[in-house]
Amino acid sequence: FAVLLTGSAAGAQFELEIAFPDLSFQRPVDLQHAGDATERLFVVEQAGVIALFDRSAPEPAAGVFLDIRDRVNDGGEKGLLGLAFHPDFARNGFFYVNYTAASPTRTVIARYGISAADPDVADPDSESILLEFNQPFSNHNGGQLAFGADGYLYIATGDGGSGGDPQGNGQN
Repeated sequence: FAVLLTGSAAGAQFELEIAFPDLSFQRPVDLQHAGDATERLFVVEQAGVIALFDRSAPEPAAGVFLDIRDRVNDGGEKGLLGLAFHPDFARNGFFYVNYTAASPTRTVIARYGISAADPDVADPDSESILLEFNQPFSNHNGGQLAFGADGYLYIATGDGGSGGDPQGNGQN
């Protein structure tokens, strides 16, 4: 899954090394750190699962942080596509996801919180939908999220699909 690049940029010689040989994930699309002074890494799987593992553990094992497969319409270029942790996640436990939902096919930007009982598990019932917009086609959904230095949540998305962007969404 994860690969560590070592070598020299000047000589353009690099060596690939498997970083976590005992871990595997299904269709990973994003890897994040919560910025909370832990060594946990969070892996976004397109089907609707966010896995986590402690990268400092002698033998890291992945657990399920959030499972929203029942809400996610995945396949092709749809699914759970992005994750961003609130800049004050260590205090408030908030994080944000970008996923494709069905009926109608749409992008959902939602905030979640961690479980009161276990910081390694999110509360799937804490979902607060911030933004939804229709996706006219099943491809080019895109879905990266990131907080800027200004504290704002930035949302990157695709043009909504089909070859050649027939609706001109990329220019809108």
